[in-house]
Amino acid sequence: MTYLHLSLRLSLAGVFLVSGLAKARAIDGAVLMCKSLFGTFWPARKNWAGPAARALVVTEVATGLALVVPGSDATTALGLLAAIGLLMGFTALAVVTSRRQLALVCACFGRAGAPLGRRHVWRNLALLAIGASALFLLPEAGSGTWDTGGTGVAVTAAAVVTLLTFYYDEIADLLSGNW
Repeated sequence: MTYLHLSLRLSLAGVFLVSGLAKARAIDGAVLMCKSLFGTFWPARKNWAGPAARALVVTEVATGLALVVPGSDATTALGLLAAIGLLMGFTALAVVTSRRQLALVCACFGRAGAPLGRRHVWRNLALLAIGASALFLLPEAGSGTWDTGGTGVAVTAAAVVTLLTFYYDEIADLLSGNW
């Protein structure tokens, strides 16, 4: 397994596990986000917000686990495809919200607060690039041996990516002066 592939895969795993667990911890924010989403795009189904929020939590955690649990290349590929699919959906929603100037609440990491918009498009595009790169490197991932130092660097890089993603809204607000 190449250390680059390990780092990319663990970065996405960290993002999805943290996101899913944060939503599970603050499920009210995720339900509010889904109510806002259903209210805007499908008002007749606003009562589906609770089950949809819980399904999103389960999907994100399952995707993260598929990426972190050692297994076959097929399991890893399935986890990467699920991550890419989720990110494509999240990105499309952020693009539509931004273009139509809708006021949808983002509870991306459990906290409902920041309106969904362009900044989320950029963040998700970066995560999509990570996912696509990991999928591209998958055929080479089975070769090589493990080294403690290389593995430590890969895990540390993944932790940094996860933390930067988790605090992305706060960092963007700080840098733009919206604090």
